[in-house]
Amino acid sequence: MTAAYAQVAVALPLRRTFTYRIPDELRGELPLGSAVTVPFGSRTERGYVVELAGEPGPDAPGRLKDIAEMAIPGPLFPADLLAVTRWIAGYYLCSWGEALHACVPAEGGARAEPPEQLDVEATSGAPGSGLVLTPRQREVLEPLRSALAEGRFEPALLHGVTASGKTAVYEELVADALERGRGALVLVPEISITPQMIGLFRSRFGERVALFHSRLTPRRRRLEWRRVLAGEVDVVIGPRSAVLAPLDRPGVIIVDEEHENSYKQSEPAPRYHARDVAVYRARECDAVCLLGSATPSAESWHNARAGKYLLLSLPERVSDRAMPAVRLVDLTREKRSPGRWSRILSRDLEEALEARLARKEQSILFLNRRGFSPALVCQACGEAAECSSCSVAMTYHRRDGRLRCHYCGNSRKPPESCPHCGSKELRHQGLGTQRVESVLEERFPEARVLRMDSDTTRLRGSHAAIYETFARGEGDILLGTQMVAKGFHFPGVTLVGVISADAQLHFPDFRANERTFQLLVQVAGRAGRGERPGEVIIQTFSADNPGVYRAVAGDYEGFLAAELEARKALGYPPFGRMIRVLVKARDEAAAARAGRRVGERLRSKAGRGVAVLGPAPAPLYRLNRWYRVHLFLRAPTAGVLHRCVEAAELETSRGGIVIAVDADPIDVL
Repeated sequence: MTAAYAQVAVALPLRRTFTYRIPDELRGELPLGSAVTVPFGSRTERGYVVELAGEPGPDAPGRLKDIAEMAIPGPLFPADLLAVTRWIAGYYLCSWGEALHACVPAEGGARAEPPEQLDVEATSGAPGSGLVLTPRQREVLEPLRSALAEGRFEPALLHGVTASGKTAVYEELVADALERGRGALVLVPEISITPQMIGLFRSRFGERVALFHSRLTPRRRRLEWRRVLAGEVDVVIGPRSAVLAPLDRPGVIIVDEEHENSYKQSEPAPRYHARDVAVYRARECDAVCLLGSATPSAESWHNARAGKYLLLSLPERVSDRAMPAVRLVDLTREKRSPGRWSRILSRDLEEALEARLARKEQSILFLNRRGFSPALVCQACGEAAECSSCSVAMTYHRRDGRLRCHYCGNSRKPPESCPHCGSKELRHQGLGTQRVESVLEERFPEARVLRMDSDTTRLRGSHAAIYETFARGEGDILLGTQMVAKGFHFPGVTLVGVISADAQLHFPDFRANERTFQLLVQVAGRAGRGERPGEVIIQTFSADNPGVYRAVAGDYEGFLAAELEARKALGYPPFGRMIRVLVKARDEAAAARAGRRVGERLRSKAGRGVAVLGPAPAPLYRLNRWYRVHLFLRAPTAGVLHRCVEAAELETSRGGIVIAVDADPIDVL
């Protein structure tokens, strides 16, 4: 019997589906997963057909409206992606319509368009492979190939030091999937890495490789999406949205640098984590999901240790290349020594740069600008003011002159002297790449300095242009933010300098130490990847912090053992789950009142074991003219948190108040 009714998930924050009548002209022409336009109140909305039936169902209203039209012809979602989006809606507390809508390109994304020849990235070449694997790489591949051959779900964590050849493992695993008639999704954390990865994979697999990322023009993005939907593509490469590409039953899903925060979507909904979606999608497809990193996240490491993931290892660099020598410069001592100091470049770093310029070798300088928050840091011992309840750095608010915790809301006056060492040298941090660039130009006028940050990479193609310029040897020093800290392979780089290891360290977040450790290890790994040995110089005011000194030693397991022990004592992930509720309003008083109301409602619905922290001002208290307060929910399991939020029935937007719910939050700004 031809279906006469459809359940439609509307692309609005409404966590239910709606019944519509299928008009006669669309009966038999409306497959599951179609995009439709439906009347909704006094307007029309985009929706997606998630169920077809001959009868309207017992919960349908008496008078049903007709679907207005099919917005995009044909089914848009493979069966596994329909199941994945339904899971996303449940776990990340959004509507199914919002999750489905995130899979489809921007408006107009699939209307008929004339064919267009897609331009091939400049770094691509002819298909083929000259790859020779090491015995250790073949050993890592063996269990993954077995799972692929058996069509078995296998989640695995590959812990490989920088330059250990993880990408070669990815490439071979993708080749195996293609030989068995299965496709592959390859996720990378940054757009800046995409040209390098797309060139590598297109040189091996030719034009059946699609590129997904936000810097594509809308037209190019639509065309790439249509190629995948039409089955013209075997491999999809891109940042987090690539995990939602309509590739039919991929056999392999790879998440490179799985620890990276950029895999978490913060705005708009759905606020999903692409790494966790990748694991769930692989389960739905009976596929291999390989998570790779030199510094795996605490959550993934815990899962591997607990037996949920297969743990694989590449502990040495390829070709027996040595790891770079890492040197720590304690700025508290540097500051006290006599003579000139720019407060940006230590003597050790200046001399090392001078030596590289003299030898015509390349250097990378890394500056972490994530430390926007005005933490109060002692210049003598490097300690920052911390909340006694939450073990995160407190933030100084100039408006009322107080230190505040952005988790629980506790506040106090800033101390007149450091409680750790008694020094009165307490200062706020802050430094930008432009300031560092001007110091470099003054100190080394003959050097060719390239800067890679959000300002220099605004234009489409700018990431690739800077990368290729430096790769050709047309730059002496590459100065950048987090975009230079991972993924890049420059054999000519023999020096990496970290301007300050402290910015991330004093961030108001329980993951601050972990993120500092990861960044330092990752950026250090850019040195010595060629024939010449590498050196890394890390400048810090916090030489005694485990995130710093264990990074210098390359002691990943020692760092994680101590970090996990501390988190277990406080119930932080992976030993507990968290949800962040962000409340914002244009009026400051209204935001505060709404935050208190939300807190009261959540506390009234909180079951046993659920802790509600806040409301507290968000670190970015006023953003785009919105005043922002937030609350955190913490519990041993995700289920009790979800039930609490669902029972509270928080409206996403009403009376000028906007509420956003983020499960497993990464961004706490």
